[in-house]
This record gives sequence, C-alpha cells and structure tokens, in this order.
Amino acid sequence: MADHRRQFGTITIAALVLLRLAVGAHFFMEGLEKIGYSVSEGRYVVTFSAGGFLSQATGPLAAWYHDYVPNDHDWHTLLAVPRQDKPQDSSAAAPYQDWGDRIVKDWGTALAKVQTIAGLTEDQRAAVVSALNMRRQQLVDYLESEAAAIKDYQHELWRLAQMRAEPEADVPYMKERIAAKQAELRGTPQKWLDQVNEFEQNYHDDLRNVLTDQQRVNASTTAAMDEAVTDPRAARLQSINKAVTMLTIGVGACLLLGFFTRLASLVGAAFLLGVIVSQPPWAPDAITTFFYYQCVELMSLFVLAAVGAGRWLGLDSFAYALWHRLFGHSAD
Repeated sequence: MADHRRQFGTITIAALVLLRLAVGAHFFMEGLEKIGYSVSEGRYVVTFSAGGFLSQATGPLAAWYHDYVPNDHDWHTLLAVPRQDKPQDSSAAAPYQDWGDRIVKDWGTALAKVQTIAGLTEDQRAAVVSALNMRRQQLVDYLESEAAAIKDYQHELWRLAQMRAEPEADVPYMKERIAAKQAELRGTPQKWLDQVNEFEQNYHDDLRNVLTDQQRVNASTTAAMDEAVTDPRAARLQSINKAVTMLTIGVGACLLLGFFTRLASLVGAAFLLGVIVSQPPWAPDAITTFFYYQCVELMSLFVLAAVGAGRWLGLDSFAYALWHRLFGHSAD
C-alpha cells in the first residue's frame, strides 16, 4: 500500500517541517516569556497578565472580554467621563469624586467582610477601621493632587466625542484625527489606576496584618481573609493567565516535537482566532498593529493541521507507523 506521507515532494515536506518548527518556536518562546522567578516565593510563577489585552477588546464581543477583567472600581464609567472644562463653574464636583466614592465604598465592603471573621478581637476590629481611614485619606490626597490632570483628560474625552459627532467624521482625514486622539488618550488613566491599585494592595496588606500568627495558621481564618480582600474577577483573571501560559507552551512544544500536531495546530488556531476577534479591524477603536501577522500565523496553523505536518521528522511519525501496522492503512 502506498505511503501517503510521500504524496508531497521533498522540498514541500522540508518547507512544511520548517513551517512547523518556526510556528512552534514562536508559541513556545512566547509561553516561556510569561514565566519568571519569584524571589519572595522561591519558585517560578506566571508573571503574564491578560488584563491589558482583555480590557482593550473592541467590537461586538468587547463586553464579554471585559467581563473577565477587574474593572478597577468601574473607572470606565466613573472616571473616563467626557466632560467639558468650564472654569467659571465653581460649583462642579471634583472630576474624580464619583470614582473616589466608589473606591472607598468597595474598600468598605472588604472591611465589613473582615469584621465578620470569627475570632477577631475588638482591638483587631478597630485596627481594620483605622487602616481604612488611613488609606482613604491617602487616596483623597492623591486624587486631589491629580485633579487638574483628570479634568484635562475628561475635557479631551469631550473633545473626542465632539469630533465623532461632526458630520465629516467619516471623512478619511477626520478618521485619522479621531484615531490619533483615541491612541493619545488610551494610556492616560493608567498611572491613576496603577497608583490606586498600589494603595489598595497596601490596604489589603494592612487587613491581613491584623491577624496573629496563631490565626494565620488557621485555614478557615486565612480563607475568610482571602475571600474578603480578593476580587472574584482578579482570581478569574489569574486562572486565565495560567491557562494562556500553559496553552502557548503546550502548543509550541507539541509543534516542535511533531506530537499531536493536528490537535495542537487547531488549539493554537482557536487561540489566535480569539485574539483576532478581540480587535476586529473594522471596529473604530481596533488596534490592528499585529492583525496581519496573526492572520498569517493562523493560516499557517490551518495548513499544519490539514497536512498533519508532525508525520515528517516528528513524533507523529511513530503514531502513523503504529496505526499503519495495526490497521493496514493511513491514520488519515
């Protein structure tokens, strides 16, 4: 019976093997870059976060992607508010007021959960209240120092909304101006989010530190504390980070070894497809920098899956030979 692996010429086979190795190496190295050594934990941990990618998703599936990201106390709706700067309006609330109130409210929710933990003394309950008061004042002082910058940011958002509402917004040169303004504003809030996250992490550390050494070795007490200070979305995002890391390393390793090549190629293609649809090129806010290379790699994975490229210089050749010996025909 003819060996169907030899339906292709030598040059074609060599090209397919090189393609498999190139795509596999890319996936594998991308996966390794997502892992780093943690000195504090004394082991390698996942250092990658999909939060930025998920939060920037656009198009019809954007809400679904955003649902997997901690929302930083709803800053998208409370801080990123288009608002015209009117210097003469002295009665206007501080530009950060709504967001600041939401942050303090969420911190208060964590405190309320901590105070329900069994076994805490009155001194410990007072200590967590003091921690909230201190971090709240720290937050207010910081936001007040950034009030002018936040006001400018909101005014620029208002200008962007005005540009989009103009009749000539669909004219090419206006599209370019709008895209440039979007790119300019996209990263502006990050420093505020990072600083608030630092305050929040310190606040959570304050809450954890009220526990005594004896309480820390009590599994139920530590579990209750973890539940009180952990955002469910953050825990879910961490699971996604680990899954993406394992997926990229696994797909890369399988392609390099030519092992379960078809399955690995299809999994890799599904992953890339998910990345591509998060930034559909027709969406107004889409970031298309990597769109074309991702499409090329996606098509490459389909080719590898279609031909079963692991049969040449790969471990799939052994599976092919075993199948052929047992059943007398190709595994295809």
